[in-house]
Amino acid sequence: MAKRKKTGTIEEARVLFSLMRPFNLVMIVVAVLISIIVSLGNFGTPLITISAVLAAVLIAGAGNTLNDYYDVGIDTINRPDRPLPSGQISPQAVWAYAIILFGAGIVFSFFLPFICIAIAIVNSTLLALYAAELKKSGFFGNILISYLVASVFAFGGAAVGNLLIGVFLSIVAFFTNASREVIKDLEDVRGDKMFGAKTLPLLEGRKKSIFIAAAFLIMTILISPLPYLLGVLSIFYMIMAGAADVIFAIISLSMLRKPTVRNAKINQKKIKIGAFIGLLAFLAGIVG
Repeated sequence: MAKRKKTGTIEEARVLFSLMRPFNLVMIVVAVLISIIVSLGNFGTPLITISAVLAAVLIAGAGNTLNDYYDVGIDTINRPDRPLPSGQISPQAVWAYAIILFGAGIVFSFFLPFICIAIAIVNSTLLALYAAELKKSGFFGNILISYLVASVFAFGGAAVGNLLIGVFLSIVAFFTNASREVIKDLEDVRGDKMFGAKTLPLLEGRKKSIFIAAAFLIMTILISPLPYLLGVLSIFYMIMAGAADVIFAIISLSMLRKPTVRNAKINQKKIKIGAFIGLLAFLAGIVG
């Protein structure tokens, strides 16, 4: 009996953890740490760094969890393997779990500067509103979620008193993620249409949406030299950022020349590679 109970507890924990989207959380941790390292040249003090990481991870995980709660209908079509549509967990448990995560994340932000507390509270509110209502608002929802993703960098920089470098990182992350959000909407057209989501592909069509996704990447390229030109980061940043820009330029040209959903999906994976090189560029920029 005891063995079966333990196995059940482990399985329940696995399901709860999966609701937080573990892979996305790894990216959150990386974003906060990179912001801190670029801002200070080191990992900072344990209390500040751990508090910043936990606050960001728990709040982001809460948003992902609540998203599953409100998306159960769409996920039944697009992702029937997810915990809620597959019956692995009850809606009440998902709701309670999300609230606990939000609360814990905000508590950890109390160990950080006031601006971090403000970001934590504002982002928690926006994540809840996005999951409940704003996800169906189409392009505005894409912009909002891109802000939420990008703000993690500002949060990390603000945690160690360097909001400026965090803002630079946030701007680049905003445009890169906005491009991916539009592409992801292209993939989910069938389920979104059935449940009345007003996404950009449904409102403006496939080709125009792909053009907009490419335009966001072009904006990333245009603003990438700013940290170097303003003397914030060294030439080593510019060298690696240039490599990321080349990837984004190739992706943009590919999508503009062949504006199909299949090509957009392929290029979405390449965007992640460019974004990763871009993050490494900021780390390289503190050298020299």
